[in-house]
Amino acid sequence: MEKEHKEKSMTSMTIMTLLLLKHYLADYVFNPAYEPAEKHIYGSIGSLAHLGMHMLWCFALLIGFLPLGTVAIVTLFDGFVHYHEDYIKTKYLHKRKGLSDKFRRCITGMDQLIHMLTYVAIVYFVS
Repeated sequence: MEKEHKEKSMTSMTIMTLLLLKHYLADYVFNPAYEPAEKHIYGSIGSLAHLGMHMLWCFALLIGFLPLGTVAIVTLFDGFVHYHEDYIKTKYLHKRKGLSDKFRRCITGMDQLIHMLTYVAIVYFVS
């Protein structure tokens, strides 16, 4: 029984680590400069490219650890939430140019928190 719990815990930690790595790669390493300027436009090339990058890395990193059907569901869920959260955040900030830097950082921090909570939900789903 304890071995089962330990294996499940290790799998959960592995999945969370992979999702955090995916976020880093898609949001920072492979995020072309044109994307952030267009994420406030629903369906823009930049926003869809950013979505594609998140879904590509999500699929690529999880396929070795989870069944194909689960990876497909998780990738679609993460893509949906990530795309719409980024759109809402950038649309809000784009319309409000006069916000203080502190308030803008708070909004961006909340955006990042929502992404991380999405990963918590995914780990819960697959565990």
